[in-house]
Amino acid sequence: MDSEDIPDFSSLKEETAYWKELSLKYKQSFQEARDELVEFQEGSRELEAELEAQLVQAEQRNRDLQADNQRLKYEVEALKEKLEHQYAQSYKQVSVLEDDLSQTRAIKEQLHKYVRELEQANDDLERAKRATIVSLEDFEQRLNQA
Repeated sequence: MDSEDIPDFSSLKEETAYWKELSLKYKQSFQEARDELVEFQEGSRELEAELEAQLVQAEQRNRDLQADNQRLKYEVEALKEKLEHQYAQSYKQVSVLEDDLSQTRAIKEQLHKYVRELEQANDDLERAKRATIVSLEDFEQRLNQA
């Protein structure tokens, strides 16, 4: 407050009233400011407590997620190893089955060849039998004529 803002007083009573009113005005402003400060501090403490609780929860959630992540990484690694093992076993089994199939095909081919040979031999025997029968019939006919 500047000295230019202070009015001229005609009496001491008027000056006293002025200063009293001004002091009451400043006192009220002070009390309002103090009340606002107290309210602000209480709100700040509540907010700080709330934020602290949220931070604790977030940190716990972060730890939980990191633990889950680590567990899942181990699980993925174990599944990869299991898959590789299964793949290796499957590859070996397929190789064995392919070898068995090749051997079975070779045996089948040999058996088909053997069957053809037997059929050929059977045909030869049947021809020989027919020739023998014809020869015997011819011989019998000649014996009967003689």
